[in-house]
Amino acid sequence: MTRSIFYSLFITGMLLSSSIATAQMAKDLISTTLDGNLSTLDGYVPSMTITNDGKTAYFSKTTEQKPLYGVFSKKEIIHEIYRAENINGEWKNITKMDVCPKYASAKHPTVSEDGKRLFFASNMRGSYGKYDIYVADIKADGSLGVSKNLGPKVNTKEDELYPSLYNGTLLFFASEGRDGYGGLDLYATQVVLNTLTPSVNLGNHINSDSDDYAIQLSPEKGLGFVVSNRGQNSTISQYTVAYGSNKKTQNQYEDVADNGAALQTAMNDATHYEVTSTSFED
Repeated sequence: MTRSIFYSLFITGMLLSSSIATAQMAKDLISTTLDGNLSTLDGYVPSMTITNDGKTAYFSKTTEQKPLYGVFSKKEIIHEIYRAENINGEWKNITKMDVCPKYASAKHPTVSEDGKRLFFASNMRGSYGKYDIYVADIKADGSLGVSKNLGPKVNTKEDELYPSLYNGTLLFFASEGRDGYGGLDLYATQVVLNTLTPSVNLGNHINSDSDDYAIQLSPEKGLGFVVSNRGQNSTISQYTVAYGSNKKTQNQYEDVADNGAALQTAMNDATHYEVTSTSFED
């Protein structure tokens, strides 16, 4: 399958055995420089997210666990979020983060620009549907505070996945629980402190009738880079779309995002709602 560079970050070592030593995990984390990979389980898997100072990274990996109930039940795939510290150029002190209860999954972490908040997707009890987007404060000692659900303005009865932040407060995510254009569509909401705006679909030139996982913006060029499986035979790759009013840029690409109307709405919406009180605390 086709793979494309999407973020300028390192990819995590996915599907590692839980018996691998911490030192080996750290070595695996920095051994590959592709930005995201493909998984037979999840399709597109984003790379790790790194704080602006380059000192801390968050990533998710899978383990197999016996379910809570059913003596003869088969092991289930569980997604867990880990934290790593960059010490003298090496990723060390790999620590599992307690963001959700045991037997629930958490994945697709993204850290805020100030390094104080971690957004992620989880299917923990109390979610509105399957996977919801949550946020947790990052404490000074590196531990996490209460995991708070972003609520029904973001989450639905289906999956919300792949959160990513742009310009500090604009949260992009993929959802399949709304009347979009097909499969996972990309949406955006403004998140400021404990409030957020209604989610906005980014439109049919950014989204497609396939699964659209993530987007990165290049505002100086008026371009967006979308990871999607809209390719032949549903291959996952990066696609370039133009947005905004730059006519020169628009003439270079077939996909022009309607002058970025949906995107501008998401950026400028002044209506805010409180983050829900639904939360997990160990």
